[in-house]
Amino acid sequence: MHGFFASFKPILKRLKKYRIEVFLLSTATIITIITFGIYLASRSTPTEDHSEIQSDTETPITHQNIMIDIAGAVEKPGVYEVSSSARLQDALNFANGLTEEADKVFFSRNFNRARLLSDQEKIYIPFSWEISTGIFVENTRTLDYSNPVVPVNNSAITNTNQSPVIINLNTASPEELDTLPGIGAITVNKIINNRPYATIEDLLNKKIVNKGVFENIKGLITTN
Repeated sequence: MHGFFASFKPILKRLKKYRIEVFLLSTATIITIITFGIYLASRSTPTEDHSEIQSDTETPITHQNIMIDIAGAVEKPGVYEVSSSARLQDALNFANGLTEEADKVFFSRNFNRARLLSDQEKIYIPFSWEISTGIFVENTRTLDYSNPVVPVNNSAITNTNQSPVIINLNTASPEELDTLPGIGAITVNKIINNRPYATIEDLLNKKIVNKGVFENIKGLITTN
């Protein structure tokens, strides 16, 4: 056994002589092994799905709300804030539906529950007595809330045998302005507060009404 260990003495002496070289070689080998291990580990890591992250961080689409004014034969008349995609049926839901004094047959024939609402619109549901006394008259076409047929002396809209009453934006009373289709109490106040008007287009220039409402009333208004 002693002879066996003695046989390693020359080798140990040589290693001791070149101990610096052996140390550097060992260190380089260890570094190489570690580097190779890191490389293999990085190749096995799954690639991050950037497309999924991008989709998760997309800004959600928001919908702007609008203001409407509903009055007449409804349980809770008033001004309500609704979605810009709201329909007439949504407005009725806010107002808790029709009252017993509403003519439901007239309403079904002349109002479109699926109609889209627009900002600042006035919705008026007539009472039964207003229909029976002729204040609201059913037309041969299907009516909607923005274009009821009412008497000449109290409205900007009449039947085809009579000339429409023209409303002067600069001198009309709040009651007269309120008869214009799509014009509610809020818009009436805006019209009065922004007087005078040189042309009817000033309603658009001063952002009193939107283009849709303006198209409905431009033939019924004047500034002269």
